[in-house]
Amino acid sequence: MYDLFTLQWQAIGLNILSTLYVFSFHYSTILSAIAGLFLPTLYFDKPEKGRHSSALRNVILMTGWCCFFFGTLANFTIPRLMHWYQHAIGMNETFVRYSIWQFALIPIFLISMIVHFFCRRELDSTLNQLRLQFTKKTKAEREMRTDVRTVRDLLPDTLDYDPEHYIDLDKGVFVGLDIYHEPQYIPLNEFQKQHCDILGTTGAGKGVACGLILYQLILADEGVFVLDPKNDEWAPHLMKLACERAGKPFHLINLNEDQPQLNLLAETTPDQIEELLVAGFSFGEKGDVADFYRIDDRKAARKTPRLASDDERKTLAHLFKSDYVQSLDEVVKAFFGKMEEMACVTSINAPNGLNLNAIFNEGGCCYVIGSLRNSKIIIAQKMILIRLLQLAEMRDRVNGKPRPIAIFLDELKYHISKASMEGLGAARDKGVHMLLAHQSVADLRDCPADLNADAVVGAVVENTKFKLVYKLQDPETAKWVAAMSGTILVDDETRIAETTTALSEIIDDKRTIRQAERNYVDSNMLMFLPPFVSYIFTATDTPRASLIAPIKVKKSTLEIYHSVDPEHQEKDLTASLLDDETPLFSSNIEALIPTVQPLISSQPHPAEESPQEVLDESTINELIDQSDLLFEENQS
Repeated sequence: MYDLFTLQWQAIGLNILSTLYVFSFHYSTILSAIAGLFLPTLYFDKPEKGRHSSALRNVILMTGWCCFFFGTLANFTIPRLMHWYQHAIGMNETFVRYSIWQFALIPIFLISMIVHFFCRRELDSTLNQLRLQFTKKTKAEREMRTDVRTVRDLLPDTLDYDPEHYIDLDKGVFVGLDIYHEPQYIPLNEFQKQHCDILGTTGAGKGVACGLILYQLILADEGVFVLDPKNDEWAPHLMKLACERAGKPFHLINLNEDQPQLNLLAETTPDQIEELLVAGFSFGEKGDVADFYRIDDRKAARKTPRLASDDERKTLAHLFKSDYVQSLDEVVKAFFGKMEEMACVTSINAPNGLNLNAIFNEGGCCYVIGSLRNSKIIIAQKMILIRLLQLAEMRDRVNGKPRPIAIFLDELKYHISKASMEGLGAARDKGVHMLLAHQSVADLRDCPADLNADAVVGAVVENTKFKLVYKLQDPETAKWVAAMSGTILVDDETRIAETTTALSEIIDDKRTIRQAERNYVDSNMLMFLPPFVSYIFTATDTPRASLIAPIKVKKSTLEIYHSVDPEHQEKDLTASLLDDETPLFSSNIEALIPTVQPLISSQPHPAEESPQEVLDESTINELIDQSDLLFEENQS
């Protein structure tokens, strides 16, 4: 019985060995490749100190060793194993042989190990990235620093809407929608007591924001002055629309046009004219050697209005023609040359032109188109601004509250002067608030030589409590604005990179978080703002995003304010009356001739020696009255 049992076990052993031989004979290549892929785990996945090897690693290693001994080394191991087993059970030895190709299994094994190495190098970093990507971070973590590649996701998108639906002066001045598309207002009385600084690159939305604000201020019965050196395409039409809806006058002044429009010196005193000349011509001390010669320039500016008659003080052109100024041709050439330039600016030399004080009294808007290149026009722009500050100082603040006045200075650097910067700090107390628009902090530093660049920047920052900041292109300006937004606490993350045994770096699962600071609105956010999206800076709240849209307006013909001299007007009317080819009324010309003829014949004949004026004022009025009477009779 025992012998039978032994024979059965011997048969089973022989069957196993023969099956193993057949299997290794046909599949040894695959077994060798598996061994080459599995066995490197022994080196690359060593357990950490103090820890046991995982079950999966043990299974992989066991499988790899089996494939190595009975696949790669099958040509050596299986024949010897069978020889030993047959010898052990006392059987005759049977030799088994393999193909000569079995010796190529070792190179296959080595190639598989190399493949394992390079696959591990690639998969380590990929698996590490996937592991980090799918790891859910803690909610207790603070905000992070912004990344320029993803900062756009933190900013709102441009929104197209009709801002007129949200304008409500009872709530305040509408300044745009917030990130939740809810309207934002600044109380009107608060807005009228502070200056406004509007920054942004070209096309970012500065003009749209200024137009929206000024539109509401006109409706609020403010007097609005717009000094526009670049001649905006839409702003004059929007201001005209606002004045029409508010029932207020709209005056358009184009300093580049060669026609009389504005009376810059209306209601001025000699001291005020002196200030206009000194500030407009930049005759203040600049700290250089030329200050010695500017003493004569300032002396000439002081004496010119005081030695002039009332008629000569009507305009700068009249002042230039005065005897005193003409005597300075070879004595004070700088002053004389500047006066000559300003006398050539016809637009501001209208004795009966627009009086800027009318806007102070009536409200409405005076839109002044200037220039970015013409030096004479730039000087005129500075003089107009100084004149507005003078008018504000002259108002009576004792017996009543003066009308609020808004002055919009587009392209601020063309309006900067010492007087205007000093007035920026004092104008608010006079019922004047300014809106300053510029592209960068460099515009503020580009100031006349008699001003300190840092002082100009400081004056603008300190005196503009309300700021609208649109997309910026200048990194220095972006950092400057970001610093004004304050700082917040954020979390900085520290990670450890390890080099694996496959010589590839992976990020460790553990990370260290430490407290840090960044600007609440940092430079990345400011430099990647979408169009018409801004950040509002106020003195009482943290900066917040604002979305604006333009008020839709149709273009129409704009008439420039035109001033006509009464003497020229009288001569034109006389000429029209005496022109036999231009009848007053074509329907009753025959009835009018007998009436007009005696009046004409009673006047001296041109050939006679007589004054040049043909008709006096009483005769003209008589002619007009009689012609109107004849016309009414003809109509009846």
